[in-house]
Amino acid sequence: MGQGSRPGLDFHSFRRSYVTHLIKDGWDPRFVQEQVGHEHASTTSLYTCVSSDFRTRTLRRHLDSTITAALQTQTGRQA
Repeated sequence: MGQGSRPGLDFHSFRRSYVTHLIKDGWDPRFVQEQVGHEHASTTSLYTCVSSDFRTRTLRRHLDSTITAALQTQTGRQA
């Protein structure tokens, strides 16, 4: 990088940050993969450095929606 940059801050630092922010902001993973020119999603996943808080919130959101759907299905069967 240029003068005045912090040690260890390079092009890939910005690239990883860009990918992480796209993922955290809810962009489609396939879009993110194409943005950075990766052929395989597994390569893009190496760039995602999401926080444990984000992972917990995402997991909670998906679990809640799955449980809600299951309960609605079960309630529909009982009626």
